[in-house]
Amino acid sequence: MHLVFYRTSDVFEAEEMLHQISIPVEIVPTPVQDKAYCGVCAYISENDIIKAEECLIDLDYKLIP
Repeated sequence: MHLVFYRTSDVFEAEEMLHQISIPVEIVPTPVQDKAYCGVCAYISENDIIKAEECLIDLDYKLIP
């Protein structure tokens, strides 16, 4: 799942937060349909979504399958 953020700094903040709770995360280009957001996003396994959402509750992002 892609976690798409409005600001690049939020992507890297989310990456750090997810690493702290042992969720593997990759920084990848934002999917084409969401170019209104910043140019990169975080990618995590679908199995980690619930845990990630609890961790990132204070950040503004959109989930893209």
